[in-house]
Amino acid sequence: MHRYLIATGLAVLALLAIAGTPFALTPPTPIPAERPDALAQSETAPATQPPAAAPSAPTPAPVPAPQPATGGEPPPLEEEVVQEVWPMPVEDFLAGKYLERADVVLTRREWDVASWAIRWATNSPFSHSAMVFTGPQFESGYTSTFVIEAGTGGVDLTNLRDYIADKSAFIAIKRFRKEWFDEPKQSRVRGLLLDKIKASYNYWAIGSIARSLWFGVERSVTGERDAVRNFRERNWDAPNEFICSGLVQVGFVEAAIEYIKAGQLPASALNEVVFEPEAATRLPAQEDWGYLDDETSKTTAVLFRKQNFDALQSVTPENLAASDKLEWLYFIKNGMVYKVASYDDVRKLIE
Repeated sequence: MHRYLIATGLAVLALLAIAGTPFALTPPTPIPAERPDALAQSETAPATQPPAAAPSAPTPAPVPAPQPATGGEPPPLEEEVVQEVWPMPVEDFLAGKYLERADVVLTRREWDVASWAIRWATNSPFSHSAMVFTGPQFESGYTSTFVIEAGTGGVDLTNLRDYIADKSAFIAIKRFRKEWFDEPKQSRVRGLLLDKIKASYNYWAIGSIARSLWFGVERSVTGERDAVRNFRERNWDAPNEFICSGLVQVGFVEAAIEYIKAGQLPASALNEVVFEPEAATRLPAQEDWGYLDDETSKTTAVLFRKQNFDALQSVTPENLAASDKLEWLYFIKNGMVYKVASYDDVRKLIE
């Protein structure tokens, strides 16, 4: 009993001692723990309501910056632009889009007697003419460019490379360039050439040369038209080199008349396709066609073709070369193609 009283008294004294200390009267201020700066700043900054974010378009993917070249070949371009260099190798020329349907081809052979006879008779560097017919530039399914020409067997299609392969030959290209002369009309001219000549040329080569010489003599004395008429009266075919040039001329004239009769061309267009100087003087001046009504204009065009057919058919390679109605474009010699702009340019290259 005495032991319990002593323990109780000690406990009371301990409680009184604790209750009398300042620690018990005022609670201690806790010391905060250290925090990261960003968190401390956010806690001390005034609280504000963030504005509502406006809807925005998706951010495009960043375009990678070009990297400096590290050597080697540059990456290929999507479409490489090749600069033209003249003179140009003929194979590059034929592979490009430089020719058009109905381009006029003039040529000659250096060591050919018939070629020499025609050049002598016409005082021209050219003895033969043809027309670009087709090729891979215009139509699928072709690997070569073909010209249409009058040969000893009639009208033939000849690979232009056959001309080029003859090292003694050279070739000039001219073009009829008018806004109305579009692809359908180009095709019609070449179609008329294909249909025009039916007769074959079966006389011997020596006869061809002799008649070419005699044709040159008659032409010099009587003119082209009378020479062609005299040959017909003798039941002779005019030399095919002349007929070929006449075919080119007649093809242009007959195509123009077809479109004039159909009302798709004015009659004055006929003046632009007559390359024979004498025949051209028998047409009304271009400005004078306007004084004629449509039917009279069409009738006049048809009569011109009928009355001047001999003159049109007797057109020579020199007539085509000298005509300013055909534009000079290219000259091919020794496997190279040159750009030309005049007959003088061509003569310089021939020399």
